[in-house]
Amino acid sequence: MKERIDSFDFMRSITAFIIIIYHFAGICHEMPQFADFPLFYEHANGVWGECTSVNIFFMLSGASLFYNHEEIHMKDLKKYYFTRFKGLFPMFYMIWLFLFYQRAAERHNLFYNGSPKTMILTLFGMDGYLSYRFPENYYRIGEWFIGPLILLYLLYPLLTWCIKRCQIFTTLLLGIGVLYLHWPNSIFLIQRERNLITCLMAFWLGMMFIKYRKYLDNLWLGILGGIGALFLLCVHIPIDSFLVIQVIYVCLFFAFYTMGKYIMKVKPLTGFFRYTGSISYAIFLLQHVVMSQVLHMFDDYNLTVFHEFLLLLVVFLVIYIFAGICTYLNKSFLNTGFFKRIQRVFIPET
Repeated sequence: MKERIDSFDFMRSITAFIIIIYHFAGICHEMPQFADFPLFYEHANGVWGECTSVNIFFMLSGASLFYNHEEIHMKDLKKYYFTRFKGLFPMFYMIWLFLFYQRAAERHNLFYNGSPKTMILTLFGMDGYLSYRFPENYYRIGEWFIGPLILLYLLYPLLTWCIKRCQIFTTLLLGIGVLYLHWPNSIFLIQRERNLITCLMAFWLGMMFIKYRKYLDNLWLGILGGIGALFLLCVHIPIDSFLVIQVIYVCLFFAFYTMGKYIMKVKPLTGFFRYTGSISYAIFLLQHVVMSQVLHMFDDYNLTVFHEFLLLLVVFLVIYIFAGICTYLNKSFLNTGFFKRIQRVFIPET
């Protein structure tokens, strides 16, 4: 069994916290009666959530997957894809069905948002990612990055082949693809921060980090990453912010990874971050809906920054509790005889 990389639990937790605060600040910025929340919304070269922390998340996903599944053989594809399905969809469906029922009951209409055909997008976890093309959908949970994450998992066996046989070519190709998105005449309709090429580059860099970890697992590299990230977060660079952000998230990845190695040696913190890392997927699924519901309870009030800090603590607590409950319920479902019978079709017992 491979050694646990505790830094990854720390990084999952930090990424989840930043995304929660970013969305919380975004709602506060949208509401004229609320004060502008001062943390983790914008930095000198962009915003925290849409590109900076999400790219760290993709890089971490690529690193974690490659660390645990460095090679995928053809005979193992069925097992690999079912394992990815098991890790993503049961909890996704469980939470979505509850929120869908809630909204349908409120509006007394099962198909309250248009054609039921668009529910197909939800069944495949792509409703948030493709909402720019299909705005009349049944998108209720999670964030847009669940869609590209599913696509990256689908592509992963091919990426393992590429990293063994043509890693330089693949890196250059992805780099050229990201640079192409810099030009305004892009053929893509989707935001370039959400473009699969951008997500794929971050995911690929995470895989490369694990491949060369013995060279990159270096204190000074983490310190330099932290200094570089701090500079770019505080000082505006007069070039395309999209390109600057590609540097920021890589610097932050190294900084957070190095910080995690030392922070996770403190025993009380180790337990906290390991638990938070274990429920981080549920946090990602729930956080936007929960914070919206909590904050909109105060639509008729003028909130100061102090009030918002208090509300943020409440939001964190509610998300944390429900994420823990959902993770527990999901594990219980995966251990039922019903699910195990399905699992045996794809992963025969030996």
